[in-house]
Amino acid sequence: MEIEVRLFATMQQYSPVWANGHIFKLRLPEGASVDAALDEIPIPREVPRIVILNGSRVRQDCPLGPGDVLSLFPVLGGG
Repeated sequence: MEIEVRLFATMQQYSPVWANGHIFKLRLPEGASVDAALDEIPIPREVPRIVILNGSRVRQDCPLGPGDVLSLFPVLGGG
């Protein structure tokens, strides 16, 4: 199956070398999870992130479906 990945703000620095920018398609086996998709993106595990799937925040064990849009945002802090 194919999903779309969108990397925002400082997450853009982790775009795979084969990707053409910060929005790219990712092919995964049917039934793959968000965690499996994250394994394909070179973001170190210790980098905090917010994971959004089709507009809703999800856990990393959430299953993916064809055509899903996975968006990754950095965790922001402030006062």
